[in-house]
Amino acid sequence: MKLTTAKLQQPMMAKFALLTLLTLGTLISLPSHATTLSAVQQQVVKSHFDKLAQSQQQAEERMTEQLDQDFSRELAEQEHQLMRQTCPRYGMTFDISSNACLRS
Repeated sequence: MKLTTAKLQQPMMAKFALLTLLTLGTLISLPSHATTLSAVQQQVVKSHFDKLAQSQQQAEERMTEQLDQDFSRELAEQEHQLMRQTCPRYGMTFDISSNACLRS
């Protein structure tokens, strides 16, 4: 038996390649169907998400507290620096303990 091959033209090969890519892409992108979770599995997932929410809340509280402390410290430093510059203009000295300008 003698087999013969047919010569395909270039546009036909491009169309075939495009059709193949579209078919494969469609097959790959089809949505998967997961089974529904049992009551026990749903409880485990809920527990996990509750723990994550609690951890996130604690992290946010720690971060907020740290930012508040940093802001307060920076504000106090800037206030002291301003007063150290302002008090001498009026012939006074700045007292850190009372946060006031004192007459010399």
